[in-house]
Amino acid sequence: RLMREIEFDLRRVSVRNLGRDDRCISDHGKEARFPFLDEQVVSFLQSLPLAEKMDLSLPRGVGEKKVLREVAGILGLFFSATLPKKAIQFGSNFAKVTGSTKIKAHEDFFVHVKTDTGVN
Repeated sequence: RLMREIEFDLRRVSVRNLGRDDRCISDHGKEARFPFLDEQVVSFLQSLPLAEKMDLSLPRGVGEKKVLREVAGILGLFFSATLPKKAIQFGSNFAKVTGSTKIKAHEDFFVHVKTDTGVN
């Protein structure tokens, strides 16, 4: 079942996540880069057994994204290698700063944010 969910998420990432993230980032005059979504990277990671990529019996910040954490450790990024994973919309505290308790459809959300907070 977990593999089906992962495959489902991967198939819809461009529509569900990347579109939203790109709109949020470009609204601030920046351009997003997603190196971990390169076709060769995704293909390689899909070829690995699930146990090589995650061990959910381990605590957050250790058990998920094992390959990425191992590479970060090799590069000397020890602190970053142990941070819990956060989605961009939560990791940036965007919802907290704007006072929003629920992320809405992008058009309504940005109209709401710009009107109520003066964020532009």
